[in-house]
Amino acid sequence: MKTKQMILASAAAVMMLTLGACDKKAEGQVVAVVNGEEVSLQELNAELAGQQVPDSVDKKQLMKEVLQRVIDRKLLVQRAREQGIDKDPDYLTQQRRLDESLLVTMLGKKAAAGVKIPDAAAIDKFIADNPQMFTQRTVYTLEQLQFDVPPNPERLKALEKDKTLAAVAQSLDSLGIKYARGNSAIDSASVPPALLKQILALPAGEPFILPNQGKLYASVITGQRANPTPPEIARPAATQAIRQRDLAQVNTNTLKQVRDAAKIEYQAGYEAPAKAGTPAAAAPGAPAAPVPDAPAVPAPTN
Repeated sequence: MKTKQMILASAAAVMMLTLGACDKKAEGQVVAVVNGEEVSLQELNAELAGQQVPDSVDKKQLMKEVLQRVIDRKLLVQRAREQGIDKDPDYLTQQRRLDESLLVTMLGKKAAAGVKIPDAAAIDKFIADNPQMFTQRTVYTLEQLQFDVPPNPERLKALEKDKTLAAVAQSLDSLGIKYARGNSAIDSASVPPALLKQILALPAGEPFILPNQGKLYASVITGQRANPTPPEIARPAATQAIRQRDLAQVNTNTLKQVRDAAKIEYQAGYEAPAKAGTPAAAAPGAPAAPVPDAPAVPAPTN
């Protein structure tokens, strides 16, 4: 009897859920209902967030097109759940990683909202302290050799003796490391001042090696062009650069605080390395170091 009551109760619950789904209507803040699943106006607006929509575009028609994409996605998601994919361990692992990334991103946005806008004195000081970004901004043309980091980076120590790009090419040939030749340029506004100072201190024609996006680049400066940042652009650019710097410091402090307060246990063999962030290879003449994204300074103009 009890079992029968439980079955009846379960059946009633399913019926109530089904009726509830049928009762959902596309009205008010609900722009569509897909097999009982609502699509809200807020969700639709989130799909459009960040998109550059020209003024000439029919906004209402665009919303309809975007809504169809949302509906198509929800239909495929529902099919995936029917097949049990949402219970797959690989899915659950990736879902957790995406959730964590989203939380970190939103934590960063919250921190950015708390970073103060610098006053005029701070902006003037920043411009004066960073002439390579403003009054003395320069574009340096480069001749380069691009190559992959070998499985044993220690082999690249052989390049430390090379004083010309041709010598680097010969060393790479002798090591059996393939490379590609090319030309590029660096903007003094995008290079850390200390690193730029080391590069410019090298004798003319002596190469330096820097990693970038998983590759190594052996480069020599072949020319330069002055490109000072216009005064009307300098102050907004300095403002943004100061806020980026301050936000980076906030994030660094936050990470240090949570690490210091955390209890972290490692399985044997997975301990943190003794020294993190070691460059993949040393550079002849100048130490290897990643070149960060350019500060908020507009690209050079001819």
